[in-house]
Amino acid sequence: MFFSDHGTPKGWRFNHGYGCHTFKWVNAEGKFVYIKYHFIAKHGQKQFTQEQATQMCGEDPDYSKRDLWEAIEKGEEIEWTAMVQVMEPQDADPEKLGFDPFDVTKIWPRAQFPMQEFGRLVLNKNPENFHRDVEQAAFSPGSMVPGIEDSPDPLLQFRMFFYRDAQYHRIGVNLHQVPVNCPFMAKQFATLNFDGQMRVDANHAGNKQYAPNSFAHKFRPDVAEAPYVVSDNVVSRKSHYYHEGKKSEYDQARELWSRVFTDQQRKNTIKNTGNMLKFVGYSDIQVSHNPPL
Repeated sequence: MFFSDHGTPKGWRFNHGYGCHTFKWVNAEGKFVYIKYHFIAKHGQKQFTQEQATQMCGEDPDYSKRDLWEAIEKGEEIEWTAMVQVMEPQDADPEKLGFDPFDVTKIWPRAQFPMQEFGRLVLNKNPENFHRDVEQAAFSPGSMVPGIEDSPDPLLQFRMFFYRDAQYHRIGVNLHQVPVNCPFMAKQFATLNFDGQMRVDANHAGNKQYAPNSFAHKFRPDVAEAPYVVSDNVVSRKSHYYHEGKKSEYDQARELWSRVFTDQQRKNTIKNTGNMLKFVGYSDIQVSHNPPL
């Protein structure tokens, strides 16, 4: 995908968004399904060729930012349709699926897990102040609202920790009090973070510094994580090793190449890969040859 035309989108407006991670949607009873997010550009996909992308990098390296900014300033409609794929927990079995559903390098086939529309993502306002609204933005999968939770996806588990750790160092422990990082109308800022620079909400007043507790008058049991089993091959990391040494590891890449790509896209992928390999410093990597018997 990286070396195909998908790796050189024509700006941010003309590009679909595919979430590699698996999350959970959880209802009030604690029952959940696994989900994957997709954001489909209503204005369609447009892509540079590798040559066009290289030229644009030299002539206008801020092309994507400028294109989006100017379109919003003109009042143009910038919108993505929000879609979701849904998988029942009992179906998250690699033996049945033929792939690990928590592997970020794998897709969920749409024939098995159809795309369902649930909303839209609209960009209609540029930042008023770059420092306040952009430099202090702290996107992290560790920031979740009630009803959305993590899955056994190992890369997601990793990112939930290290993204937040980097943001605490860059912005400060009270980053959730910066308006751009506060869920709209949530009025709930990381309840277990106490004091620190620029703390302005009295540490939730009389709440104890741990949760759950029998004193906290603001503790919300509805935000507690839904329990799920991690001891069998349905949701444990045993599934992560399902594909080791199996030919099925290449099934989805083969499907992308043979069914999805056009002839021209295949030619572009080969050319783009070759163009990058010429920069590799070792001739043994550049030249394909058969190993000695």
